Amino acid sequence: MRVGILGPLLVEVGGRPVEVGGSRLRALLVRLSLDAGRPVAAGTLVDALWGDTPPADAPNALQTLVSRLRRALGDGALVASGPAGYALAVAPDDVDAARFGRLVQRARAAA
Repeated sequence: MRVGILGPLLVEVGGRPVEVGGSRLRALLVRLSLDAGRPVAAGTLVDALWGDTPPADAPNALQTLVSRLRRALGDGALVASGPAGYALAVAPDDVDAARFGRLVQRARAAA
């Protein structure tokens, strides 16, 4: 899986483009992408998705969004869950923003 968040959201799974519809679903994917491969706490995700106005049953609303994201990606294993939260099961270099940050750091170190 590859994710592009610098510019329009681009998602590829198995080399094919995947459409992720809905602003909250895209926001969930982007937030998970920022910590690619690492768990993000449910509370952090609720804050990112709803800010100061979370739904009354935020944990269930988040679980519904995670289920929708898994379906959209076509592979439930791409969004892992555990006691520490949810994680996008990709390497950081599979996300363009992480790759860009790493290359900038390398360039600065070389300069």
